[in-house]
Amino acid sequence: MEGKYRLLRQTSRWARFAQVTVRGSVATEPEVRMGPEVFGWRGWSYGSAVCASPADDQRIQTEAWEGAWYALMCLPEEDRGVLVSVVEIVTAPADTGPGDVKFAAAHAVWQAVGREPDQHPWIGEDGNPVFP
Repeated sequence: MEGKYRLLRQTSRWARFAQVTVRGSVATEPEVRMGPEVFGWRGWSYGSAVCASPADDQRIQTEAWEGAWYALMCLPEEDRGVLVSVVEIVTAPADTGPGDVKFAAAHAVWQAVGREPDQHPWIGEDGNPVFP
């Protein structure tokens, strides 16, 4: 199972962007893992000399992890037996804000498992993700 979600939102104030790709497999308990090359796209896009700050990378990975867990916990209990591997996180320094990666990760998980909760997060009028 694979899911990819791209958040693209333009408001009157700013743009919002994040893209997350996950792979899922059946498991006895829900689990979320971070793949070893989640930022590998930077090298392919910009060359090996480009790198981001480790603090920013950690924050972005934490958001992806939180979004994947959020998605799993919103599913009915009988559908939560999934091992989610976050395989790619794409961001844009000027257009990725707090909550964007979490939002994209949650939607990527739901796409991978083929189910969505009755109430899922939405983008508020100010452009920020809202998690119920």
